[in-house]
Amino acid sequence: MESKQGPPGEGVAGLKLCQVGQEVTVSKGTRIVTQGEAPEFFYVIQSGRVRVFRETQDHIRTELTDLRSGSYFGEVALVTGQPRTASVEALEECRLIKISKSEFDAFLDENPQLARHIIRQLSQWLVAGDLRLETEVVHQVKLRQISWFDFMLLGGLSIILALGFNFSNPNRISLVQGWAEEDTVPRIAPAKALQEYKSGEAVVVDARPTNFFNQKHIKGAKNLPMPLFDFLYLMQLSQIPKDKPLIVYGGNISRHYDLDVARRLMTRGHQQVMVLGGGFDSWKTSQFPLEPVK
Repeated sequence: MESKQGPPGEGVAGLKLCQVGQEVTVSKGTRIVTQGEAPEFFYVIQSGRVRVFRETQDHIRTELTDLRSGSYFGEVALVTGQPRTASVEALEECRLIKISKSEFDAFLDENPQLARHIIRQLSQWLVAGDLRLETEVVHQVKLRQISWFDFMLLGGLSIILALGFNFSNPNRISLVQGWAEEDTVPRIAPAKALQEYKSGEAVVVDARPTNFFNQKHIKGAKNLPMPLFDFLYLMQLSQIPKDKPLIVYGGNISRHYDLDVARRLMTRGHQQVMVLGGGFDSWKTSQFPLEPVK
């Protein structure tokens, strides 16, 4: 969008632009010039502030610059006769001098200083445009120099490293349920588990991280998250007989907390370790008494 800086109410080198045209006041948010429209007027900002921007057909907006009192815009479109290349919107109430094309043409004829200034500005824009085009071409060439093989190699290495880290992490995420792990842990139906719970025959173990356990859990359950397994097992379960039933719950779709803890308990010699069946939130819907930590 064509725009310049100059003294308020004057053009270039003291040219009295305020002697022609008419003064108008526009309110905040007014679209003064619209991209793509035919040029009709040249504007000088006497007070206020406007924003110059371009907008694509997909409504992607690129803000170019803000202009204040003493700036002016719209002259190049009048000279070239081409549609407006950008839009101008008032950021606050503005007083503008609005000069028609016929007045502007007459003013140029009488003031060669302004005409020379516009020619210099157009020349600068052409040079700047050539430099931007050259920079973009160089950038595109460099991008093409990176082959698809490079992309695939980098992507493959990233996946391998991510899988390796996940596999070595004790809190790893199971990417596919049941994949690469032998399911040797018995399940217990919610109704049977509730019966064992009410009879006091079984110990209920919540395998979730402590912050989830603190929100809500089965009443009387012992919290045994994997990161603190050794420490909490020693404090809470090491004295429990190895043949006492242990019902583990707390897995979800992506994290099998219950299976991980159950397998760990089995390696400690517990003979009746079971995982609560019925889905990851079955313990919430199976009439188990629940409690939050107070």
